[in-house]
Amino acid sequence: MKKERLRIEKLKKGTLLKEVRLQIFEGETVHCVFDNIQEKQMFLKIVTGEEKIDYGKVYYKEREIPENQVSRLLRSKIAVVSSKSNLIDSVTIEENIFLIRSEVGENWVHNRRDKKHAADIFQEFGLNINAGKPMKMLTPFERVQIEIIKAYLVGKRIIILTSLSNTLSSSEKQGVLRLLEKLRNKGMSGIIVEPLEDIDFVYTDTVVIIKHGRTCAVKEISDCDYTMLHTILYYDEMEKRSNERTFLFEEQEEDMGVEIRGLSSAGLRDINICVKKGEIVKLLCMDEKSFEEMIGVLRGKLSVLSGKLIIQGVEREIRRNVRGLKDGIGIAEGNPATAALFEELSTMDNLLLLLSQKADGIWTKPKYKKSIQILLKDIITKDIYKKKIRELSSVDVQKVLYSRWFLYSPNILVCIQPFAEGDIQARETARKMIYILKERRIPILIITSNTAELNYCSGRVVYIRNGKMISNEDAHQFLYSEE
Repeated sequence: MKKERLRIEKLKKGTLLKEVRLQIFEGETVHCVFDNIQEKQMFLKIVTGEEKIDYGKVYYKEREIPENQVSRLLRSKIAVVSSKSNLIDSVTIEENIFLIRSEVGENWVHNRRDKKHAADIFQEFGLNINAGKPMKMLTPFERVQIEIIKAYLVGKRIIILTSLSNTLSSSEKQGVLRLLEKLRNKGMSGIIVEPLEDIDFVYTDTVVIIKHGRTCAVKEISDCDYTMLHTILYYDEMEKRSNERTFLFEEQEEDMGVEIRGLSSAGLRDINICVKKGEIVKLLCMDEKSFEEMIGVLRGKLSVLSGKLIIQGVEREIRRNVRGLKDGIGIAEGNPATAALFEELSTMDNLLLLLSQKADGIWTKPKYKKSIQILLKDIITKDIYKKKIRELSSVDVQKVLYSRWFLYSPNILVCIQPFAEGDIQARETARKMIYILKERRIPILIITSNTAELNYCSGRVVYIRNGKMISNEDAHQFLYSEE
């Protein structure tokens, strides 16, 4: 019989969390999906004792915890491991692992003894980490593994993994899940708080979907599939898409925008992509190496061996590197969207900053600011312009990100994983903004390695696998074959 580790009933917090319920058993892994990043962040603050709940009941090992003890208990039993490392670079690996353990005498460690102990622990759990390696030399994957082991050794009994999808490779994520599996055999429980697209049906027992601040579905992994979960989570978005104006889905007449022809690099061979004016083309990279190579080349960070860029019929040889805006190529980073913006500058400053590369003296002429507000009157509200980017909601950040390109109007806009944001509202805003850019007749190339992202907006799909373009038939065979 399964033993209950933690149960949360009718949890409420402000306007974000209205009625969250969660149950996890010893040795179980739950994949928890939120439709809103603010809700997710508040939930994590509560379960780690950083914030107190407004209302709700918490049970640990089937015993109800008094309200004044909830935060302390959760803090002592739950560890969050994310892309933001909690390890200290100024001390050694073994000191990071053993320094705060209750068994450590005089609050310090014995180097020789604990270095061997760390090596033994790594061997026990099958971790290929050199215990003598300097902290600054550790990879993100190694840091995550060490944090998980540390949490186990200091007595945590529930490990929450979050925000690792864009930090670790697929093989590294599998390695983390295998480590969690070994700890499950020792009674540990795991909660994975990641987007639905990152669910692993092999290592997951239960899926919990929290939508609009409420737990709307709890499914045993054996009783559900990806299609069912996708429908539960994205039903509202699917309804909106079905009612969109039909012209968004119509094929464009012959109106050449930008063509990338014969592009080759160290990891790419003879890539040919044509995007017409006002067209959306979705490029699915079916392996991580192709994805990293493709975005590296278009960002201008990786060298080109050969290739041509044809813009409105004018052909130019690409020499060494793609030159970004000098070649009329705009790059919109999807996750985090703020990576392409200056957080300490205002919305207006961020808009002007990109435009200043196209129009001299833009900072000193008030007429430009008035023109921007007129052009964007249906997109950005007046109160947003003076706010710093770090003060904006994830939805408004998406509006600013794509409004920059609406104003600049590049020859082609390359959108890198535009729907990777975990917040559904932000993802919906990105989709709407891409359609607005499409109406402005800007060629749009969406690059992703996630098949789920192909469904978020209309457009022609092309495929790359192992650095080469492949046909739709070959791609579908690879993606959907049962063999």
